[in-house]
Amino acid sequence: MFCLSAAVLAFGGTEPIFFAAIEVLLFAAAAVAIYCLKDLDWRISWRFVWIPAALVGLVALQLVPLPARLAGWLRPNPRPWNLDLPSNPATSFSSVSIAPYSTRAHLLFLACCVITYFFARALGQDRASRRRLIAWLLILGTFEALYGLVQYLSGWQRIFAYVKKYNLEEATGTYVNRNHYAGFLELIIPFSVALVLYEHARSWRNGRAARGMKGIIAGENLSRIGLRLFAAIVMLAALIFSRSRMGILAGVASLVVMAMFSGVQRRAGMWIAGATMFCVTALVLWIGAGSAFERFGNISNEYASVGESRASLWKGTAQLIEGHPLFGSGLGTFPIAFTAVQSTFLGKFVNHAHNDYLEIANDLGIPAAILFFGSIVMLFVRLARKTASAEARFERAVTLGCMGSIAAILLHSLTDFNLYIPANALLFSLVLGLASAMCVNGPERAPASI
Repeated sequence: MFCLSAAVLAFGGTEPIFFAAIEVLLFAAAAVAIYCLKDLDWRISWRFVWIPAALVGLVALQLVPLPARLAGWLRPNPRPWNLDLPSNPATSFSSVSIAPYSTRAHLLFLACCVITYFFARALGQDRASRRRLIAWLLILGTFEALYGLVQYLSGWQRIFAYVKKYNLEEATGTYVNRNHYAGFLELIIPFSVALVLYEHARSWRNGRAARGMKGIIAGENLSRIGLRLFAAIVMLAALIFSRSRMGILAGVASLVVMAMFSGVQRRAGMWIAGATMFCVTALVLWIGAGSAFERFGNISNEYASVGESRASLWKGTAQLIEGHPLFGSGLGTFPIAFTAVQSTFLGKFVNHAHNDYLEIANDLGIPAAILFFGSIVMLFVRLARKTASAEARFERAVTLGCMGSIAAILLHSLTDFNLYIPANALLFSLVLGLASAMCVNGPERAPASI
């Protein structure tokens, strides 16, 4: 919780010095947990272990010095990125990664995500730990939302003492980029909505409230519902005023997914979703909707097939993937690899493909990309099956929140690179850890001493 909070508050973890300290803390926490916490149940099904292990192993393999002939075969000829191979392939060695330093740095980053995933999965099997994690997420998300709204409404475009240079007309919280700020919010909003559903269902199950809006107003859990509904409304408003087009669409899509899978609470889910959107709409109209939605007017220019656009970046990335489809160019090497095919944004440094699916396929290869995203989709399917239970328990609310978060980030990844932003990647790893814990069959464990 401390490390992820620090990453979010420190420009989303994009400042190398700050994130290096967070990496040290995460590795130290993992070492202490493995060495000291003997009574913590670390037994994990292999189906939840082998995929993270395979991804880390693949990145490690990209750094292994190989005979130059083999490295050249793994980077098919003739390609510009083979120019760094030794001149004498018979006696020299090279790695699959075209930029080993970048790959080593991203390997540490990937290891931190894996540590976060396993911690969240271990703690996610304890009800009290789940409650603490979700409550902390809502507090962190509400703080970021309020910070962003203050920026937008007052024009005080600062991140603590740092004066912003970009996105000066949007809410960005402690992030520099509005799209990454939106990615953070869309990962947390589903949990606030799911907990509103949970509190309403608990009141209804106890016979103290009727269904629909009357049940919400008459229930004794009104204060809890009100606080969580306030958090959802504030975060949704901040998401809209981030003016991130795909972020807004992904946030709305996550609410639609949650309403579809709310099961026996579908009617209540529709009421709550409707009430939330009504309040958010009223707030946005009161503040001013024109500036929030004006960026949707030029969306066609962003995805044009010619010129400097996202589509041109995707086309160049597809050409890169054709050159190394099996093992990729090395994790984190896209900025260097892209220079070989760069035909747009000339004279500029292109650091990301603005599409996580294409960038991961370029960095790790097509098989690893299919494995990574395919496993997330399979996890989503398992969560959907879990929500079929008629019992309105807290665990079911967490499951529904995880579904909404995963759906939002998978949609947003079509046009952005949130999975390469440290804070968002750590948060998504935490969500995946909670989701996999929800998919474990069997009785709930006793609280772990951690």
